[in-house]
Amino acid sequence: MTLAAAFTRVSTGSQDEASQIQAIEAHAQEHGITIVKTFRLRGYSASAGTQEPALRDAIADIQRGEYTTLIVTESSRLDRREDLDVQAEILLAIRAAGGDVVAIAEPEFGRTDFAGRIVTLVAQHANAEKSREVKDTTYRGIMMVRDNRAHHGPLPMFWATKGKRYSRQAYCKDPEAVNDILRRVADGESIASVGRAYGIWAETIKAVLRFAAAHTGVIECSYRHRGVTETWQHTVTPVVDSALWWRANKVLDANKTQARVNVGGRPVARPADWISGVLDCPECDGKLYINAGKLPSGNRRTPKLRCNGKRKQRLACGRFKGCEAQPITSLVEAMFASDTTEILAFQRVAGNAHELDALNASLSKVQARLSVTDDDDELDAMIAERKEIKARIRGFVVVPDSFDYAPTGQTVAQMWSDGDDTVKRGMVLAAKQAWGLTLAHHEGRWEIDLAPVTTESGEDTRIVDLGDGLCFRR
Repeated sequence: MTLAAAFTRVSTGSQDEASQIQAIEAHAQEHGITIVKTFRLRGYSASAGTQEPALRDAIADIQRGEYTTLIVTESSRLDRREDLDVQAEILLAIRAAGGDVVAIAEPEFGRTDFAGRIVTLVAQHANAEKSREVKDTTYRGIMMVRDNRAHHGPLPMFWATKGKRYSRQAYCKDPEAVNDILRRVADGESIASVGRAYGIWAETIKAVLRFAAAHTGVIECSYRHRGVTETWQHTVTPVVDSALWWRANKVLDANKTQARVNVGGRPVARPADWISGVLDCPECDGKLYINAGKLPSGNRRTPKLRCNGKRKQRLACGRFKGCEAQPITSLVEAMFASDTTEILAFQRVAGNAHELDALNASLSKVQARLSVTDDDDELDAMIAERKEIKARIRGFVVVPDSFDYAPTGQTVAQMWSDGDDTVKRGMVLAAKQAWGLTLAHHEGRWEIDLAPVTTESGEDTRIVDLGDGLCFRR
């Protein structure tokens, strides 16, 4: 019995290789061949040679004797590079390893006789010509896009294109959302929080923030053909103020620290409530979780806080027998819901460095629009504006910014009542870190103890850091 591998390839991720697999499996069944491995290359360009590592893996498999035949639907699935010597080298390497290539649509492809070699050479040449023709045809269309100064390339969320082919115009579908995202980030809200508000990933939020055309009104488009990169400017309607865009991106740059690098790890499901996993077990180093649900009889259990061990093992210590959850959650809720302490925000109270940032943002916008302005009067006005901004920047005297905590107008009780489980959980964790929130047994019942954590100098920590620049003091 002949052992073989199926080799499928499509150029873009949106294409489907299912038809290739179906044809190969039918051919194998008809000729008594057993498929032992399938190569699925989705989004691999044969003209660029990105499929070569997979072909090298197939050659190594054949050398180890795992199979002897590589089956493709057409020879173009195997290779399309213009360098015919490279294509021939791959085929010779397969043959030298003791294997064969079977192209279902081209029975003579890869054969070792004289006729087979001629067919192989012609097929390789045709594949290269086809690839070159596709590139040239695409390039002609791109040049029409360039001449029309139309848009080409990806756009971030909330942006789209409209208009006829070769004259597509980019535009912002939701300027309010873009402004809201930049304003939130500029005011210190975390990327993750903004992403939750809009139901999108943090990387998507970053793409919206980094899109400079939102304030400059100019997108630089490009296309590379035969080693030469063509660039042109496409104009759009600005939707945000330059100073706001600049402030939001400065916040983004400030957060690019080593401590925020993603170190991997298994994603953990979001807790079903705000108290689970917050309090420590009184008998061990584990965490307490709410145990609820239904009894075998169908009746609902009384929710209890039980030890579930540490995060990895999740093994209960067996010493803490649990306690009812409702009295404990009521105590914590009463502690926060009745607290009229003001929420403070770390913010600038003096200084003018932000004004210099706004000038720099305005300068970058003017410089970006100079390259796309054809009207002479408008061009003269923009040059004069650029000179004025540069003069103001050169003569600007910076007063260093000073920061302090200032009231936000919101109290702890308001933040607690307005927040969801994620906000409440964060508030309890912050209080635990500052006050030593613990579960303790007093006079026959379980209660919450507050024991302020002390610093190395022996002073009590009265500031509860809520994150995102917010806190409150006791």
